[in-house]
Amino acid sequence: MKILLSPVGSRGDIQPQLVLAAELRRRGHEVRFATCPNFREMVENEGFECFSIGRDSHELILENSELAEQNPLRALPRQLKLVSDETTRQCKDLLEAKLPPFDLVVGAGLSFAVRLLAEKTRAKYAFVCYTLAGVESVEHPPPTLPVFGLRAFGNRALWSVARSTFARAVGKPLAAVRKLHGLEPDPSPWHSIHGTNLILAQDEVMGPLPSDARGCGAHVAALARASGAAPLPDVVEAFLQRRGPEPLIYVGFGSMPTVERARVIDAVSELCRVHHARALLFSAHDEDQSFTLPEAVLSVGALDHARLFPRVDLVVHHGGAGTTATALRAGVPQLIVPHIVDQFFHGRRIAELGIGPAPVKKQHLRARLCALSWPDLSAMRITAQRIAETLTPSGAPAAASYLESLVEAPLERQ
Repeated sequence: MKILLSPVGSRGDIQPQLVLAAELRRRGHEVRFATCPNFREMVENEGFECFSIGRDSHELILENSELAEQNPLRALPRQLKLVSDETTRQCKDLLEAKLPPFDLVVGAGLSFAVRLLAEKTRAKYAFVCYTLAGVESVEHPPPTLPVFGLRAFGNRALWSVARSTFARAVGKPLAAVRKLHGLEPDPSPWHSIHGTNLILAQDEVMGPLPSDARGCGAHVAALARASGAAPLPDVVEAFLQRRGPEPLIYVGFGSMPTVERARVIDAVSELCRVHHARALLFSAHDEDQSFTLPEAVLSVGALDHARLFPRVDLVVHHGGAGTTATALRAGVPQLIVPHIVDQFFHGRRIAELGIGPAPVKKQHLRARLCALSWPDLSAMRITAQRIAETLTPSGAPAAASYLESLVEAPLERQ
C-alpha cells in the first residue's frame, strides 16, 4: 500500500504522524510525507521521503507570535486569514507537484489541500484528529470558540458559526482550486475534510467519542512516542541528578512563542524561591539567551518528554495534545496554561480528572505557581499514576489497522 501522510502545523502535528508512519512501515507499507519545509529534515532522518508544502511553520509562528498572547476570540480573525493564505499555498504546492500515485492520503493538523489531492487522484482519504475538541458534537464547543458551560443548543450554535467561518476562510480558496482542477463543488468543506473517515487519536480518558460524532471511523489511543534510546543531554542529566528533597518542575509551552518572556521567567523564578524548587524551562525559540536565570532554573531546548516527565513532580505546559498524552503516560500532575484552540479543552479535562489544578491564563501564572499546594499535587500524582496504568502505549497499531481496512473497502466509503 502506498500512503501519503500530510500533517501541517507545529511539531506537535508532525510527531504523532511519524509514530503512525513507523507502524505502517513495519507492516510493509510504503509511506511518504508532504509537510512544512522546516520538518523535512526531521522526517527524512526517520527514513521517509518528504515533499515540502506551504511555508516554514516555525517562521510563521514567530511572525505572528502576539496571537498566542491574545484572547482566543480576538485572535481568531487573523488566525483564519493566516490559515486561508496557507491553504492557498498548500494547494499550489501539493496539486501542482509531480507526485507518485497513492492508494491513501491522510491529513492532520492544518492540512486541508490533501483532501483535494485525494479526489483528483481518486485515492482513499482519511483525517487524523488529535483532540476530542475537534470532533463536532453538541456536548462541547468547537476548539476555535472555547466557550464552555453551554447546553446542547448553545454548543450547536457555536459549531454552526465555526463551520460557516471555516467555509468563508478556507472553503473559498479550496473552491477556487476545485474549479481550476475540474473537481466537483463542495457545499460543506468542514465535513468533507474533518468528518470523512476520521480517526480520533486521543486517549479515551480525555473523553469518550460522542454519540453524535459525524464521520468518525475509529477512536484510538494517542499516537504517543515511546522514550528514545538516546539519553538526555549531559547538562540536563546533571541537573536532574543534583536532586534533593526540593520539588522539580518542567515548564514549557511547546511551539507557542512567548512575547513577554520576562514575565514567564519571573514567574518560574518566583516559584523556585517560594517553594524552594528547581525548574527546567523550555525555550522553543531561543527566548532565554538575553536573560540571566537563577541557579535553580535551567533553560533547555527540545527534550525527550517520555524520558523526562516521569522524573519531575509537575509539568506546566500549554496543553498541546501530544504533551498532554505524554504527561498522562508519565503519571505526573499537569498545570495547563492554554494559548489557543484545543488547549483550553485539555486544561479543563485534566482538572476534571483530578490530575492537575484548574487551567491558568499566562498573565496569572506567577500567582498560581506561588500558590501551588504540594500536598494537593501529591494526591494528584497518585491519581495520575493510577490513570497511567490504564493507558495503551500508543494508538498507532489500531490506527494503522483502520487505514488498511479503509483502503480495502470500496471507494464509496469516502
